[in-house]
Amino acid sequence: MSWWSTIRGRLRGSQWRGWALRAFSQQAWKRFEAAARHAPQAQADLLFRLVRANQDSRFGRDHEFRNIRSLADYRSAVPIGDYERFRPYVDRIVAGEADALTSDPPYMLAQTSGTTGVPKLIPVTLGQRAAAAAATQVWFYRALLDHPRLLDGQILAMVSPAVEGHTPGGLPYGSASGHLYQNAPWSVRQLYAIPYAVTEIKDYEARYYTAMRFALQQLVSFVGTPNPSTISRLLETVNAYPEELIRDINDGTLSARFDISNDIRATLVQRLVPDPKRAEHLRGLADAAGALRPKDFWPDLQLVGCWKGGSVGVQLQRLQQVLPAGLPFRDIGYLASEANLAIPIQGEGAGGVLAVGSNVYEFIPEDAIGHPGCPVLRCDEVVAGHTYYVVITVSNGLYRYDINDVVRVSGFFYEAPIVEFVRKGRDMTSIGGEKIHVSQVTGAIDAAQRESGCAIRQYRAVASAAHNRYEFLVELEDGTDEATLVRLLAAIDRILGELNIEYAQKRASRRLDDPCLRVMQAGWSEAAYLKRVAAGARDTQFKPTLLSDQFDEGETDQIRVTIELR
Repeated sequence: MSWWSTIRGRLRGSQWRGWALRAFSQQAWKRFEAAARHAPQAQADLLFRLVRANQDSRFGRDHEFRNIRSLADYRSAVPIGDYERFRPYVDRIVAGEADALTSDPPYMLAQTSGTTGVPKLIPVTLGQRAAAAAATQVWFYRALLDHPRLLDGQILAMVSPAVEGHTPGGLPYGSASGHLYQNAPWSVRQLYAIPYAVTEIKDYEARYYTAMRFALQQLVSFVGTPNPSTISRLLETVNAYPEELIRDINDGTLSARFDISNDIRATLVQRLVPDPKRAEHLRGLADAAGALRPKDFWPDLQLVGCWKGGSVGVQLQRLQQVLPAGLPFRDIGYLASEANLAIPIQGEGAGGVLAVGSNVYEFIPEDAIGHPGCPVLRCDEVVAGHTYYVVITVSNGLYRYDINDVVRVSGFFYEAPIVEFVRKGRDMTSIGGEKIHVSQVTGAIDAAQRESGCAIRQYRAVASAAHNRYEFLVELEDGTDEATLVRLLAAIDRILGELNIEYAQKRASRRLDDPCLRVMQAGWSEAAYLKRVAAGARDTQFKPTLLSDQFDEGETDQIRVTIELR
């Protein structure tokens, strides 16, 4: 008998899966920890490996990588820039020039929304794919230490399609996470509750239904996807179509009412088997509780992995209300299409340890951004408790890339900073010099909800220069009387002044007029979500805009009632 068979024989049931993944991931963790112990040296070594490896790329030649001998040389040769500085090089990749940014040719392009309205195409190289896989291994290694039964059941994860099109030169573009999901090792793919083909269903209602058609038939022990609202939508689907789901599980079918292409439907139906016993059990759960509840149909759910920081607070609270009390949530990491930037190694909070062995990081103090000569700091120069804009150099060819994110340094793991995503950068409005940050809006509204007892489904603040006031758009969970809404508005106004002294001064001096509350029609937030998705945003990574200086097109038509201060 082999050593592997011996180990499996000593582990009960599915326990071997957690043990195997932890053992497999241990080397990735050791490398991650070693880099964190000596972060400055790891950063210097990585920078010069990237410079030397890519000195013959077009970007390397244009910026004289051969002459770079120090960090100062690198900073002098390569200015900080956003995606538009790289777009001409990406255009060359699209045209077939594989080494425009890196010597390691990209095998795909990750498509994501851009600030100009033209989608960004982020090169994905084999080196970057290896870094992403290592980051995932580190996350699971630490999560399994805290939750040994994490893999006793199946994993429910939602990603976007790996391939959404091809460039004229034949290079695929789509979702890097989808590509990882699709091409994971066989042993990992056996843990997935839903087959990859589900991600290729174009109609979102059909996609969510089909995902739960597969997942509800199984016992799920881990749910993971970046945006908590994605998980909420999946769970809402269960009680939108309970009878159909139970019937499909009983019969081994996939409902014909949903818009699924024939080829995808044929692929999925091959995976389905009748399960009358599970269907009978689910029907009994629904009859006993009056609904299908996650705590009943997935009694061994161990952990939810999703974003916990930034602007997802409202969605996270909604999700926590429908899942079992006390169920652990763990931040899934500071992730972007450009790179996996920070990896949480504990369940508390939303912070993650910078992946200092995979990406090079620089930081600009938040209050200095845009000022001439603003300081640019290494990772060993940042201070806990301070907020910074992040600049990254990544193995995919983004050199000194301004990702326009603001992070807070919450501590250190050895010499590597622990950072929390705060918000997208430059998210600020000002009517008369008050300079409101989106984090102040979220803080004020979250506190005002608790104080007033008003349950808000979604919200957004609009700085209306035309009316010289802030207008707070809210979609309510249920009916709320006018007196409660007035208290909510008054609390928002007061708390925002506590968080921003200039707002308080301008309100007191009447340089800013009284704010108002715009109660929106039911479905307003869903309509905004669908509009963004239709415009190309990924449903799994959608983040609502919580602060702006104007209404969206057609938004004023959805105002149901306006509440003024009294």
